[in-house]
Amino acid sequence: MINMKEVLKPGGYIYITTRSRGFPHHGYPYDFWRYEVGGMRKIFADFEIINLSADWEAPGVFVKARKPEDYKPIDLSSIALYSMVLGRRTKDIPSLKDMPLARRLMTRLLSSKAKWPLLGALLNLLGRRYLT
Repeated sequence: MINMKEVLKPGGYIYITTRSRGFPHHGYPYDFWRYEVGGMRKIFADFEIINLSADWEAPGVFVKARKPEDYKPIDLSSIALYSMVLGRRTKDIPSLKDMPLARRLMTRLLSSKAKWPLLGALLNLLGRRYLT
């Protein structure tokens, strides 16, 4: 977000829609973070927030904000965001090697071209086990 805020000219508007927790993980191209209304309020505390609301299409957040003429950036390092890598909030940018094993396997499965046949076989197996 820092780069987007910095390149915007003073007086310019930024429109962002992003996903929140509850939106399913996607493996392509990358899926690292989930944002919430409270977090976006903190991220854009140095902007004039015109609209900040839950996204009506899917779990997410919509932001419309204007960069003030006398913009002074705030420090974003203390804001904890929900990491799809770790499965919890964090202030640090995690490495993929920090990802728990079960989450790593699920991420690889969801990123795989073979995911649909594998998911179908898994659901079929689970269905036989629990429905019979």
